[in-house]
Amino acid sequence: MELEVKQKKKWQSRREGASTVTGFLSFLLALIALAGLNVSLLLKSDEFPDFSLIKLPIIGLILGLVGLFTQKRSRLYAAWGIFLCLFLFIFTFLMFGLSWIINPKP
Repeated sequence: MELEVKQKKKWQSRREGASTVTGFLSFLLALIALAGLNVSLLLKSDEFPDFSLIKLPIIGLILGLVGLFTQKRSRLYAAWGIFLCLFLFIFTFLMFGLSWIINPKP
């Protein structure tokens, strides 16, 4: 008896290694939001960067969750996008929370 090795078809192997579009968009939006956060902190603007700290991470988090539940696709970008978006939310709320507990005039 011989053991037969089954080879995967080319389209199946490409499909399993490909990442999801929604996961990649989540990762890309998280990187853009991080860049916007860095620019706003470096320029020391008085305005709150609402778009790069709230709206982009929310959209990225939703896209990452959608990309996380796809089947037979790589979920790497979706997981990175979710972690980066959560980092942005935690950083934002910690930044505001810690700034509120500072007493400038004792």
